[in-house]
Amino acid sequence: MRASGKVIPHAAALRGPRPRKPGGALACFAGGAVADDLFTLTDEEIVTRFTADLLSLYPELEGKLGDGIVRRHPRVVPFWAPGGRASLPTLREHLGPIYLAGDYQLDMPSLADAASSGERTAKEILASLAR
Repeated sequence: MRASGKVIPHAAALRGPRPRKPGGALACFAGGAVADDLFTLTDEEIVTRFTADLLSLYPELEGKLGDGIVRRHPRVVPFWAPGGRASLPTLREHLGPIYLAGDYQLDMPSLADAASSGERTAKEILASLAR
């Protein structure tokens, strides 16, 4: 069982056409029951598990990772004010060239649903470019 459900290279969005500089940050996430199980571990044990997951995917990172930082957020979900969910149909439609994705569009948000929403939206964007 993998500890991490998602890995994000945060600096990727800041890169331009220039050559890549060394360094950066990777954020690894776990959600749901996997995250619940991790809460019983120390920060060091969690970092060890996430590091093992990362190295199993990218062995070339061996010896290049810095210290891990653990942030614990038990079962965090979006909160909707009364009547706020009425906007969901609007958030599910693209707004001209702007496409929205995320688990906030769903009745029961989760990390897996956020990833699925992003994948679905990416496919919609690709399809729109083919028109």
